[in-house]
Amino acid sequence: MSFFENILDFLIYLDSGLGIFFFVVIYIFIVLLILPASWLSIAAGYLYGTYLGSVIVFISAFIGASISFFISKRFLSKKVLDMINKYPKLSLLENIIQKGGLKLIVLTRLSPLFPFSILNYFYGLNNITYKDFSISLICIIPGTFLYCSVGSLLNDLSDIVNLKLNNNLFTTLISIISTSLIIYFLSKYSNEIINESK
Repeated sequence: MSFFENILDFLIYLDSGLGIFFFVVIYIFIVLLILPASWLSIAAGYLYGTYLGSVIVFISAFIGASISFFISKRFLSKKVLDMINKYPKLSLLENIIQKGGLKLIVLTRLSPLFPFSILNYFYGLNNITYKDFSISLICIIPGTFLYCSVGSLLNDLSDIVNLKLNNNLFTTLISIISTSLIIYFLSKYSNEIINESK
C-alpha cells in the first residue's frame, strides 16, 4: 500500500466536528510544504459534501496561503531583494508585478500556469499588500467548488487514486483567457518600463 493510500485511509476518520479541525490543519501544512492539494479538495467533497467541503477547503487554503505569504515576507524578502538588485532582468519582473498590481495577481490565480502554493510565497517576496493578496484568493473559489463537487460524487475515497479530472468548457476558457491576458500585460508593462527608463 502506498503512502498516499495510507493517508486516504486516515482521512476517512475525519468526518466529524473534531475531524474537520484536523483536516484544516493537514490542508494548511500541505499548502505550506508546496505539495499538491487538489486531491485533498476532492476528499473534502467526499467527506463533507460539495458546499460544506468548499467552505472548509477555502478557509484552509486561505489560512495556508496567508501564512506562506507572511513567512516569505518576513524571512525571505530581504535576501531576494538583494538578489534582484544584482540582476536587471529580475528587477524588471519586480517592476512589472508592481505596475500590474491586483489585476495581474488575480489573473495568475486563474491561470493553471502558476501553482497555487508557489504563488503564495512568490507574492510575499514582492512589495504586494496583504489586502491585494487576500482579495486574489477569492479567485480560487470556482476551482475549489469544482473539486469538491467531483469528490461528492465518488463512491469511495480510494477512487481518488485513479481519478482523472477533465476540465470542462468553462474552466478551459477561463484558463486560456487569463493566461493570454497575463502574456499581454507582461509584454505591455515591460515595454512601458523599458521606455520610461530610457
